[in-house]
Formats: sequence, C-alpha cells, structure tokens
Amino acid sequence: MVILCLVLSVLASIQEFQKMLSCYVMYTEIVMLLWIASEFMLRLWASGCRSRYQGLRGRMRFFKRPLCIIDFILVAASITTLAIGGTQDMFATSSLRGLRFFQILRMVRMDRRGGTWKLLGSVVWAHRQELITTLYIGLLGLIFSSFLVYLVEKDALGQAFGKDGGPIKRFSSFADALWWGVVTLCTVGYGDIVPTTWAGKLIASFSAILGISFFALPAGILGSGFALKVQQQQRQKHLNRRRIPAAMLIQSLWRCYAADEHSMSVATWKIHLVPLPSP
Repeated sequence: MVILCLVLSVLASIQEFQKMLSCYVMYTEIVMLLWIASEFMLRLWASGCRSRYQGLRGRMRFFKRPLCIIDFILVAASITTLAIGGTQDMFATSSLRGLRFFQILRMVRMDRRGGTWKLLGSVVWAHRQELITTLYIGLLGLIFSSFLVYLVEKDALGQAFGKDGGPIKRFSSFADALWWGVVTLCTVGYGDIVPTTWAGKLIASFSAILGISFFALPAGILGSGFALKVQQQQRQKHLNRRRIPAAMLIQSLWRCYAADEHSMSVATWKIHLVPLPSP
C-alpha cells in the first residue's frame, strides 16, 4: 500500500498524468491516513498491557518513541495536505508543498523492527577500522590531486571551449579544484570544470585511475561485511533451531537414567519416589 501510494504520487507529479491520477491519489491518501491513524491509536491504546506504559505517564513515554513520533508526523502532514488540497487554494498548496516530504517517511514504517538499520550498523561497526583507513587515504588523495591541478591550472592562459562551443570554467580558486577532485575521484565527471593544460590532464588521468581503483574499496568492504553478517545470522538461526530438540533429548535421557533404580544418580527429586508409610 505504501509503495502504491508513492508510485501514484510520483506519476501524479507528471503533467501528462496529473489530471487522470489526481483523484486516485486523493483516495489512496485517505486510505493511508485512516490506516496509519487507526494503527497509531491502537498501538497507543494497547501499550498499556506493559507495566512501563501504563497510565498517562506511560502513554507519554510510549508516545516519545521514534516510530510513534514518525506516525504522528505522518498523520498531521496527511491531514494538512488533504485539507488544503480540498479548499483549492493554490497559494496555500504551493506554500505548504514541503509537507509532502514528510510522507516519504512512510517508507521508514515498513521496517518497524529496525532490522535493516541494525544490520547496517553492525556491519559498519565491525569494519569501522577498514572504512576509516580508506576514507583517510581517499581524503589525502583528494587534497593532493586537487592542489596539484590548482597549481598547474590557475595560471593557464587562453580561453578554452567545450564541445558545445561554450567557454569552460577555469580553476579560479582552490574550492573549484576541490569540487573538480570530488567529481573526478568519484568517477562522476560532470564536465563543468576541466583542466586544459597537458600537465593538468596528466594529473587528472592519474586521479581518475585512483578514484576507480581506490574509492571502490568501501563498497567492497561493506559488501563482504554484509555477506559475512548474513551468513552468521543464518548459522545462528540454524543453531537455535537445533538447540531446543537437542536440549529436550538430553533432558529426556537424563530423566530416564535418574529414574532407573539401578542408577547411581543422587538427584534431589528421587526421595519423592519412595512411597510414604501408611498410618
């Protein structure tokens, strides 16, 4: 339902589909509002089953949880958006169009247990040393390459033109060089500012190779960390699935051994097996 509402909202922002889908988007928004509001009220009411959330103070403690705050923001933003949209006040709708940003938080509600964020946090924390090292070396490479290009290109003479015939922006400051370094090392290459001298092009080539070979390391570290973490979770789940039957088997064998009259067991409950003398 959340994904359907998001897709309809995106399609409704296109001018060709706006008139056709505006009605469906409104109905979907109303259904989502009723769903989230009823779920929020039920959770708030049912939270009293736990001792820490009983009473007014307990309800307020439950209300301060991050997911409850997100639900409340979603309900308030949806009510405001629907109310303003129904009045047909275009100025008010344009001024409060930013409220639709809060409706993106519906995607966060799809993982209420936070398993995705916990998995990501555990992987990053487990490989924090490797990530810090790669980021540090990458930052050094960014600064040095940007500084070298700035030294070479800042005094370049002449006017350079791009393929479209427009002038190419010069390296007028070190900030422009840093922007060029970020774009180059991340292999984006917007092309708004490029070196024009042969020395600058040579440095840019080495920087691009450095970005491809070194800046991809964090992705590989996180990918391998995710694979190892998922494998560890599967192994732990399999172990937990086998632990309960194994414990029941051990308990049954011990009880059979302890209940045997020829066993050497000194179990405390064996004294209760002796019949009491009749009065």
